[in-house]
Amino acid sequence: MKNSIIIFVVSILSCFMVSCEKDYNDWEVEPGHERLFRSLILEVSKLQSTSVELKFTKSISATKYVFEFSKDSLEFKEIVKTVELSAGSLKPFADSNNPTKVEYREMFAGLDGTTKYSVRMKSIDESSGMQSGYNQIYFETPPEQIFTNYFPTTNSVKLKWTVTPNVTKVVLYNSEMQVLKEVTLNQQQITAGELSFENLSIGTKYVAKIFNGTNNRGTLNVTTTGISNSSVYKVLESDNATSINTVLSNLVLGGATDITVEFEVGKTYAIGGEIMVPTGVNNIAFTGSAGANGELPILTNARFNVKTQIKDIIIQYLSTTSSGNFFIDLGAKIVNNITVEGCNVSNINSIVRVSGASVIKDINVNNTWISNTGGYGVFNVGAGGIVNSINATNCTFTEISTRFGDIRIATKVNFKNITCVNINMAMSHLWLFDNAKPSQVSIQNLILGGPNGGAKINDTNGTYSNIPISYTGSYKTNDMIVDVRPFNGITVVPSTIYGLFVNPANGDFHVKEGIGFAGTGVAGDKRWFN
Repeated sequence: MKNSIIIFVVSILSCFMVSCEKDYNDWEVEPGHERLFRSLILEVSKLQSTSVELKFTKSISATKYVFEFSKDSLEFKEIVKTVELSAGSLKPFADSNNPTKVEYREMFAGLDGTTKYSVRMKSIDESSGMQSGYNQIYFETPPEQIFTNYFPTTNSVKLKWTVTPNVTKVVLYNSEMQVLKEVTLNQQQITAGELSFENLSIGTKYVAKIFNGTNNRGTLNVTTTGISNSSVYKVLESDNATSINTVLSNLVLGGATDITVEFEVGKTYAIGGEIMVPTGVNNIAFTGSAGANGELPILTNARFNVKTQIKDIIIQYLSTTSSGNFFIDLGAKIVNNITVEGCNVSNINSIVRVSGASVIKDINVNNTWISNTGGYGVFNVGAGGIVNSINATNCTFTEISTRFGDIRIATKVNFKNITCVNINMAMSHLWLFDNAKPSQVSIQNLILGGPNGGAKINDTNGTYSNIPISYTGSYKTNDMIVDVRPFNGITVVPSTIYGLFVNPANGDFHVKEGIGFAGTGVAGDKRWFN
């Protein structure tokens, strides 16, 4: 009997590490028949949280292949899954004139996330009864994530997950991973795919885990809105910018340094001007919450500013318009962090403008829909100030005028998972920089598309020798026409936005099923993934 050397080449999906081991078992064949089986190769070609794609080569004269899975390290003490594949039903992934080099790839689903598996394979010739010895391989599935979203208030969190019958409980932990609450799911919660935790602390971080028995099917970091241990002002429906400014001044006079200004979902507030954060406030949050159908408190003609300086200013879960003004306008101010999260912001010049000798640490815009901007750019930073970084993540941009950024200082710009669609408005370029003060620009998983008001678009306003920008891993639909400065490394989708998205004219940017878009579940605002 002879040994067969098994070659393992592991291709890892999503950068998860896979551990594989070689097997040199003798083939269980009669002398003179070794060639039927000796060339078998078993490899992991793709790994996901609940499935694995195995790559294997053809066994001459084999009529079926048997795969056995166990949850251990190549011990196979308890087989938890057995799959038999008929040789006649297999379609080659890579064909060859040499039968022993014909390659198959098959996906095996129904695995558990964050679990160690061993799988062994043998081939059988049912007519002769001959079978090979086992080839075996070890791997570990990455964590599963069935949570899709969460909706916080100052004292509660609603969790949502992909509806499945295979869930049994949800556990809520504090930031030190101590169990706070454990809920055994009833049928109504399982059917709805959602659960709320009440009576939580304001501005506090938690960790939620969802289980099927002992198997962890998802982990989500969540934070209630507002600022921990802050003075809370619940805005009256009759309040406007002037009355809110008076309340803030009075709170500071009373000794408050951290303040949460809370708006109620289902109500509309005619703000009608600029809310000015007075000197003496350390941190402030203007916060709302999302209703059962995702609706937010509505603020009309709302703008925000800082009198002199502040540590953090947070604006979250609000739907706002600004009557064509700057949403946050900071001239010669000192601010640690600006955070805009979970908002719908429309009819603005810029979401943040920084001018004069301002000193800003980080500008963060997350999970926010920005629409109908003016000609200053979504972000506008004039010369003379300091900004450490500008970050936009999981956002949708629609009807953006002129550009993403007008940035005249050296800073770091990070755009990740952005869906941008212009149907009627025209962007002439995405970026305007000062080439003498080069920014570091990182673009990841952008989807850019739409007829762009009939105008051609450029990457940048000018040719910047000191500011390299790569769009590798990002996509552009073919109805947005590039002018003279292309997007380096971008992938052109052979479709318009109407072929790519479900209903872009009405703001539904879910990717259509079954169209073969390579960026599905990877590129664009993640809120459109589910």
